[in-house]
Amino acid sequence: MDLKDSLKILCSPGKGYSQSSISLEFSDEFCMKSHPLHASIETEWKKKLKESINLFNASKFRLHRIIFQQAYEDHSYPLKLYVGTTSYKDFIGTNCAPYAHKLVQDGLEKSNSQLYLSDPIGVGGLLVTSDDQLVFIKRSEKCAEMPGLIDRPGGHPEPSEVQTVTGQSLKDVDPSAIVEEIFQSVLKEIRDEVNIPVHELSQPILLGVGYNPNTWKRPSMEFYVRCNLSSDQVAALYKEQTQAESDESTEILIVPVAEVLKSCLENFKYFNKLTHPAKTALYFLKIFFK
Repeated sequence: MDLKDSLKILCSPGKGYSQSSISLEFSDEFCMKSHPLHASIETEWKKKLKESINLFNASKFRLHRIIFQQAYEDHSYPLKLYVGTTSYKDFIGTNCAPYAHKLVQDGLEKSNSQLYLSDPIGVGGLLVTSDDQLVFIKRSEKCAEMPGLIDRPGGHPEPSEVQTVTGQSLKDVDPSAIVEEIFQSVLKEIRDEVNIPVHELSQPILLGVGYNPNTWKRPSMEFYVRCNLSSDQVAALYKEQTQAESDESTEILIVPVAEVLKSCLENFKYFNKLTHPAKTALYFLKIFFK
């Protein structure tokens, strides 16, 4: 599959989307619909538990769709997200399951290939240092997803974080709190994977959404983040290995932004070792820096 066929470009040269430019609607209507094959989710989960050390179930946000929309009278929200909930176990038991193709086929019969899939929202941060270097990490072989590949820092926004901060159920919370968690989760993942304090990071800019064909179009929102620290300082912090998720990666790789921008993406020296989300993130970055 051509990389361009598995992404939704939201950015343009020099322009992405800030937290304040996004609205969100949350509803159980945006959760995956039930299917007889979902009875096998528990079996698939138990299989995966035997294979992976770094595997934990938790509630996740599910991306139903994302649309461009017109400005309202008093304020403009160029983008709108329609979001429900799912779980990591459901992701393993649907998007990653051997019968996922059947779930997609049955969804297509109802004009929605994703109808019976978990589709948890992933997030990733293309981190650029003060001396214009891009930061990548090599994923541990113990990771449940994409072990051993080169990736951008990333993870998931957490429904539990929204509930903890607001003291409300997701049905009662102001949708802007969910948008905030999506954006802030990018910074928290960079902190927990690379060991960079959040106060050294800029607010994330949304560039686009990648849909990983290896997991039947599981969505990942890709962001651009600047760092106040130099690449040497970032590397030194990573090597302290005091970050919360130090076990999820084995190496830090730092590459000049100019090296990625100067030629077609397929010629980038790490291209064949990148995760699909990292590839889509770099595709967006090349558009953003045009």
